[in-house]
Amino acid sequence: MVAATPVIVWFRKDLRLGDNPALYAAAQTGQPIIPLFILDEANTRALGAASKWWLHKSLESLSERAPLLLRRGNPKAILQEVIAETGATAVYWNRLYEPDVVARDTEIKAALKDQGLDVQSFAGRYLAEPHILK
Repeated sequence: MVAATPVIVWFRKDLRLGDNPALYAAAQTGQPIIPLFILDEANTRALGAASKWWLHKSLESLSERAPLLLRRGNPKAILQEVIAETGATAVYWNRLYEPDVVARDTEIKAALKDQGLDVQSFAGRYLAEPHILK
C-alpha cells in the first residue's frame, strides 16, 4: 500500500479548527494533514503587546489540538521548504483580503500550481467575500 501524500493547511489569521473551510477540505481528501503557521513579519504590521499575547495563546491552543508546524519568514520560500521536506502535493488556506496579501497569495498559488500541486483557497473569515459585495 502506498502512503498518501500530505496536504499542507496554511493557517494565517484564521486559527480555528472548528468550521475552518481549508481544514475541512483537507480532511475530506483522506490524506495526512500538515498544519502550518508562518509568521510573515515583512507583510504584517507590527504587533502590539495585546496582539502578540493573543497570537501566542491562539497558537498555543491550536498546537495542543493539532501537531502545528511553526515557521517564520517569507511564506513562498517556507512553503517550498515544507513541500520539499514532506512531499506534500497540496496546499490549502483561507483567503485574506488586504491588497498586498492578495497579490502575494496570487503569486504563490500560481507558482505552486505550475509545480503541479493542488492549491486551493477558501473563504473563511467573512459571511460574504468583499469582492462579491461590490
